[in-house]
Amino acid sequence: MDIKQTLKKNGKLAAELDMVWGTSGNMSLRIDEDSFLITTSGASLGNLQDEEMIICQINDDLVKGKPSMEFRMHKQIYLQRKEIMAVLHSQPLFSTIVACAKNLEIKTQIIPESIVYLKKIERVPYQHPGSLELALAVGEKIKNATILLLENHGVVCAGDSIEEVINKTQTLEFLCKLIIFSKSANIELRPIARQKASAFLNSLDIEIDRW
Repeated sequence: MDIKQTLKKNGKLAAELDMVWGTSGNMSLRIDEDSFLITTSGASLGNLQDEEMIICQINDDLVKGKPSMEFRMHKQIYLQRKEIMAVLHSQPLFSTIVACAKNLEIKTQIIPESIVYLKKIERVPYQHPGSLELALAVGEKIKNATILLLENHGVVCAGDSIEEVINKTQTLEFLCKLIIFSKSANIELRPIARQKASAFLNSLDIEIDRW
């Protein structure tokens, strides 16, 4: 499957999973060390057309066409983490609630899946969408985590493949549902002890240097 078909297929999946709505969200795939393919401004991820995907240069802001307004944010992610191959910026409901919430802590040590797939989550203070300030703030936070909550904005997930990124986004959304529903029911969630969480990752031969 070529890179445009991969973007179309997974854009549709992201929409079907309610990670995006209308023309919200944007998605990109690294082509090589110098460039990436990103959805255009105003594109609906659920129904992408060939002309709604544009190649951008990682080391240059000059582009032909009108890429997503967040293309600088994607560029900064690829600049900071050479191993990153895919990025999804989305707004799933419960994750976005947590991103917008004041003084709501999110812990990954609640279920085994969130320990494995999410590891560490970072918050990015609000900056205007599409701004260079937001791109640089994301670039700084992505150094230590591949799951970012953009305050009053949404979520950014990055990874080795778009399939991995969607899985991370789904896992984050489920974890945020647990947190919100438990709080509304006045139920205190019992975290898995850090030592046990680390031992679990070790048993799966998963590196924990970023956790």
